[in-house]
Amino acid sequence: MAALNLGAMNRREVLQLGAACGIGVSLGDVFLPNQSITAASASEAAVHEKPPIQTRMFWTWDHSTEWALNRLGAHTHGSCNEYGRTTQSFIDDYTALFRWCGRNNVDAVVVWGLLRDGHGGLESAKRLCDVAAKENVRLLCGVGLNAYGGVYYEGDSPYNLERHLQAHPELYAVDAEGNSTNFSIDAIGTRVRLANTSTPGPRGFYHACPSRMENQEFAVESLKWLFRNLELGGVQIETGDTGVCQCPLCRDRRKHPADTFSWEDMALMYPLAAEAVRSVAPDAWIVCETYSHPEPYTGPKVAPGFGDGKAAWADESLTKFPRGAFVQWVADRYLRQADPDRVWTDKGQVSCDGLRHVMRAHVGTDWGWGAFRGEVALEWISKLVQQSVSSGFEGISLFGEVSPFHTGAELNYLALSDLGSANNPTSDQAVFEERIAGPLLGGHSHAIDFVRFAGLLDARFPNRRTEIPAAISSIYSRLPLLSPEVGRRWCWLANQLASFVYG
Repeated sequence: MAALNLGAMNRREVLQLGAACGIGVSLGDVFLPNQSITAASASEAAVHEKPPIQTRMFWTWDHSTEWALNRLGAHTHGSCNEYGRTTQSFIDDYTALFRWCGRNNVDAVVVWGLLRDGHGGLESAKRLCDVAAKENVRLLCGVGLNAYGGVYYEGDSPYNLERHLQAHPELYAVDAEGNSTNFSIDAIGTRVRLANTSTPGPRGFYHACPSRMENQEFAVESLKWLFRNLELGGVQIETGDTGVCQCPLCRDRRKHPADTFSWEDMALMYPLAAEAVRSVAPDAWIVCETYSHPEPYTGPKVAPGFGDGKAAWADESLTKFPRGAFVQWVADRYLRQADPDRVWTDKGQVSCDGLRHVMRAHVGTDWGWGAFRGEVALEWISKLVQQSVSSGFEGISLFGEVSPFHTGAELNYLALSDLGSANNPTSDQAVFEERIAGPLLGGHSHAIDFVRFAGLLDARFPNRRTEIPAAISSIYSRLPLLSPEVGRRWCWLANQLASFVYG
């Protein structure tokens, strides 16, 4: 076969060509310019069995992503924060992130807050679309359909959800008493109600009633505008997990209880959103958030909350999800809490009936239970991938906000790349430590020590922190034997350990 000249084609044309030719099923299969597909290479690829994990993603908030080092303004905690860095930092952060992904087999990056006036709006997003396409990585815009700002997260745009609701206050979601469900959250998590006339701000949570046709039409037109103006790889869509509308229309429409989120709202909104996206970009990836774990939920609450098991009525809603879309689940409560009431069993399987399934976990981020930003989480990631594979998942998603300059993040990200791959199909942590971590840390035995010392920070075992001083001494004693770059990684761990006992 002659070489395919993709250099003159835009990203969407490349992916559409791949779909038409039966190649490029995932972004990792799309060939870069100046490469060629030969009959021999295609035949050779065909005889290899697909690795267990086909899709790898990063999930990020713009305000917390800090890959361009030594810049002011990044947040290390919270959602709905203002963006405190410069436009150039925004571009540099994600340029570095996309380049790393392109070199390490991470297929897609979700960016929440992609469109903000504060870091350049549409023009900055266009620049990042170009970078992502060059690196062969899908840029997915995080889009809240009933919450989280809509397609234009923050700014004076007609496609910003808060502006839409401010102009049409009758379209707000309401609670059981008829009050609009808008609030801000202070530093300790207390909700403060916002009036309808409040100026939309990054710390506010604003909710649209999903039953109102006007809001459905707004979501559809917003998504069409988004894909007409940006060469995106796709979207991650959510209906919101900070409350559901209790107006008469919503109460009459729903057959099942809902607390912080509603499966029936997802079943209503996701098909509308997918149709809108595909009408403009048929090749786009669509990731539908569930806020749930696939293990059947058994109580004690009437309706499960964020991270709980799958509601008894969820399967009915899943049949209405757009076919070919990714369904994203969350693992944390069934992964690291050691809760006897939350065990991931064989019942926590997913069905691949026209859907593709991604499991995400809040490891290496402040969002995790008992975690800290940039922790070494190899044990958790290994368990996550192993259980996900056995439960029918094809994709894994991790938070990708911390620069791999921080060794904990670097190892986590490389584990995402390696575990469940053709090189490590059983997701064996020991194999990863020998093949991948060992060369970075001075050898296999050093890698074993590194992971063991990092485990002293595990919040489940606070008594082990008495071992930290001895671990620090051991680290410093080996530094003269290591190369500068290897030593730098060990110094990161020494400082992490020291920070927990300092003073």
